[in-house]
Amino acid sequence: MPDPSTVLLIGASGLVGRHLQKALAGTRTVSTFHRNGTEPGLQLDITDDEAVRRTIREAKPDVILLAAADAYVERCEREPEATRRVNVDAPRVIAVESKAVGALLVVFSSEYVFDGAAGRYAEDDERRPINEYGRQKVELEDLALATGRALVCRTSGVFGPDAQRKSFVCQLVDRLRAGHAFDVPSDQLITPTYAPALADAVARLVRLGQRGTFHVAGPRILGRMDFARLVADAYALPAELLRPRVTTELGLLAPRPLRCGLDVGKLRRTFGTDLTAPDVALREMALAEAA
Repeated sequence: MPDPSTVLLIGASGLVGRHLQKALAGTRTVSTFHRNGTEPGLQLDITDDEAVRRTIREAKPDVILLAAADAYVERCEREPEATRRVNVDAPRVIAVESKAVGALLVVFSSEYVFDGAAGRYAEDDERRPINEYGRQKVELEDLALATGRALVCRTSGVFGPDAQRKSFVCQLVDRLRAGHAFDVPSDQLITPTYAPALADAVARLVRLGQRGTFHVAGPRILGRMDFARLVADAYALPAELLRPRVTTELGLLAPRPLRCGLDVGKLRRTFGTDLTAPDVALREMALAEAA
């Protein structure tokens, strides 16, 4: 499709949402937030069905980008009903309204839809989630695709400039700077994805008129420990403070899929290039913070 005339960005204050706002510069965008305000933006509780319906009908968007979610894996396992309200029930209402106004619905999913047994996963590989978060993402994908006008963007290990400093990278940097040890899973594979590159890629997929499921992730599959060492190197921090731990030693409630790399061949063929490599992105972040 050509540049959409109106985009409704639901969840503009999160890590992905903030970078989507930048990627959409020049496009009329109605942005919503829940607690952490964006300027300009509308406050919206996505679990308020009537408020959601009203917002969509008033915005009359060509594209709805749903970046709001409860992404805390442990909370999903501990409080499945409460998190399902945010991650499944609210998106179902949004999907119905999206179809009613004829909008393209863009949702963000995760490598956690896979069981982590096979390693590099392609878009059409069998989904077999092993925790509640993954099960909720499977339902999200299905309800979005059922509208007939949807783009499902699966991603992994998203990192980037984060004012709230909640991301894995920011927590790691803050701990090492303070001289504290940091436990890192030594048996998990991820596909680290730079948030600004993710946002730009999603905006580009929308403008290209793409539909269906895409793995929108970085070009390299890495162990979490290898990625942590890249972070320490980029920020000139002591890597000896990184403590490798197998996942079973971490006392986590939700089981983790261990070998969850994403195959990004479809995205590479579509764009003719890869997203920003993690080492390049981390150096960019470190230089920006030092400036």
